[in-house]
Amino acid sequence: MEVKAAAPAGPGAQAPGSRSLAEIVFAGALAAGGVAVIATSWRYPGESATYPMVIGAGVAGLGGWILLRELLRRRRGKPTAGHFAEHAPRLAIGLAALVAYFVAVSWIGFILPSVALGVLLPAAVGFRRWGLSLTVAVVSVVLILLIFVLALERPIPTDILSPLGRLLR
Repeated sequence: MEVKAAAPAGPGAQAPGSRSLAEIVFAGALAAGGVAVIATSWRYPGESATYPMVIGAGVAGLGGWILLRELLRRRRGKPTAGHFAEHAPRLAIGLAALVAYFVAVSWIGFILPSVALGVLLPAAVGFRRWGLSLTVAVVSVVLILLIFVLALERPIPTDILSPLGRLLR
């Protein structure tokens, strides 16, 4: 049985149970983050600015698109229904895992925290297919290593497994 949110009072109004405001705030933050990346990379020398500028433009563009979409929905009196977080504890676990990941990468390196995040984060939010999670995490990390270390020749943070990477060179 599907539960539908009540219609808002008029154009621009927020329906009860609507996550419209959260969508707008998220989209604005996303667009602002993309613009900040562009502004920061503008100072990089030569071609080293291209990649972050493209990523920043993409992020800003997606944020702008989400923002415009939600504003148009509100104007038509049909804001996005639902709650910002259907399961707040899982959202908190996910955010805490990302913070722990960034701290772990700076302390232990890239490989082990990335595999751990790829396996444990889905499990924390309810995905229990351990074999699939481990396979996807390992393949993802290997692909990232192949792209950045071998193809682009960019270093990654050292790791206790870094000696294995030297065997690939």
